[in-house]
Amino acid sequence: MQKRVEVSNNPTDIEQRLQHAVVMKRVRVEEFFLDFDKLRKGHVTKTQFESVLSMLNFNLTAAEYQALYDKYRTPDAKFNYVAFCASINSAFTSYGIQKDPTKRVAAVTVDNTVQARRKYLDMAPEEIATIEAILKEYKRCVEIKRIHLAPMFQDFDITKNQHVTKHQFLRTLNYLGVSTDEHVLNTLLKAYMDKGNVDEVNYYDFCYDIDHSDDLFKVGRDFNHSFAYYPKTQPRITAIDIKKDMPNDVEDIIAKLRQVCKEQRIRIAEFFRDFDKLRSGSITEAQFRIGLNMSKVVLSGAEFRALTERF
Repeated sequence: MQKRVEVSNNPTDIEQRLQHAVVMKRVRVEEFFLDFDKLRKGHVTKTQFESVLSMLNFNLTAAEYQALYDKYRTPDAKFNYVAFCASINSAFTSYGIQKDPTKRVAAVTVDNTVQARRKYLDMAPEEIATIEAILKEYKRCVEIKRIHLAPMFQDFDITKNQHVTKHQFLRTLNYLGVSTDEHVLNTLLKAYMDKGNVDEVNYYDFCYDIDHSDDLFKVGRDFNHSFAYYPKTQPRITAIDIKKDMPNDVEDIIAKLRQVCKEQRIRIAEFFRDFDKLRSGSITEAQFRIGLNMSKVVLSGAEFRALTERF
């Protein structure tokens, strides 16, 4: 199974995650601080520091903001953004390189963005302990039934982003005859939801862990025995929180909208622009609802209220 990225309030860990995000988004962090530092003193207030990271969509907790502020705090209670930016930019460049023309800067690789791309859900210790056993059972079933999982999931992955919705993921497993109990599916889904929401599942990592090419279709094995692996008729309990269409986080609803826009190839902004004649960026709640209906995005009342409260 792929290594999970743990989140902590350690300033070093927070900076490492921000470095990965900067490399992935290709942003120059210091330019945003310069707007607040007219006299170029090299420091800003704590509120301005938090505003800059918020503008860059670096969603940190209050404890993480405080940890960074405590590390780069100046004697006059300001935030030293020059030192902070130097630390963040060290992920892809080196300061003073013009004085050493022969110095080589390490190339940016996939590993430089993994923490920005992966944001796993919190799992209980007992769930982490049981996930290996669950994957072992799935791998055994795939070997016995000689199933190649990846092509089945790729039929749903139109945009080739290696993610499908949780309903598509469960539908594929059910179609292949490897469906299981609700509590097992719940743990499995949480282990591969690496975007921080409860709607998108990383099927690529799941397939890699289950039927890696090195382990596919081994010869010399005895496959002439029957194996009843979680029949499709297994009753399903629908009270699992992760499978409800009542998300508690707005990010889950946004992920759902993002998936619909990708699959249907629509630009959702075009349905709101007709109501915004002056291009102010704001419309009424009723117009917002009409725009969603025109784009054929189906949301429940609770989901719609959550969006209106957020935006």
